[in-house]
Amino acid sequence: MANEQFNNVKNLVVYKVINFDRNIDILKVVPHIRYLDLAIVFYLMFPETVDTENKKLVMIQNDMMKAWNITTQELMDVASENTPKLLGLKVQSLYSTIAQYIGDYEFYELAEMEEDTMPLYIASNKSGCHGASVMLYKDFLKNISLKLKADIYVIPCSIHEIIVVKAIKDCQIDTSDLRDLIAYVNMNDVPENEILSNNLYYYSRGTNELTFAN
Repeated sequence: MANEQFNNVKNLVVYKVINFDRNIDILKVVPHIRYLDLAIVFYLMFPETVDTENKKLVMIQNDMMKAWNITTQELMDVASENTPKLLGLKVQSLYSTIAQYIGDYEFYELAEMEEDTMPLYIASNKSGCHGASVMLYKDFLKNISLKLKADIYVIPCSIHEIIVVKAIKDCQIDTSDLRDLIAYVNMNDVPENEILSNNLYYYSRGTNELTFAN
């Protein structure tokens, strides 16, 4: 039976996020869910690579979903459980990451001071590949905002990672300038096939929703 076939692989279904407009052709043949200006797409993980650093994935196609006799929402439901378990979560302070990279111990002291006033975190999965999807993890953004005691901005660095920054009360950020910066970095520093979005996102503790920043 088709559902029995799916039962054999459903524990290996994971999701990723990609830019919607940049992947129109791909999205014609794969099940997906629209999310802001992104698309959530689904993959099967090769069983033998689940516990390895270099995980191998194959994108789920419409004909596969049809053969399994399941819906896109059913894929989303199982992927929402599997992805955090199989791909994990890695969150690092941006300043500490830079300090570690350049090996400058004086910078560590500066990093500690900066993190107290303007916390910036890089978030990805443990493999660092297609890790921007951690923004979908249940309660991830909620827990970050609780830790920071503030709403947060989410900057899409690439399909692999995001930056999370505290929205400081009564401090007006020029979001148009920040979007211009995101677009500039995407154009000059991010490979075209790894661009996630030119938009800036905003998470509100009050609504528990991620939206486009005004």
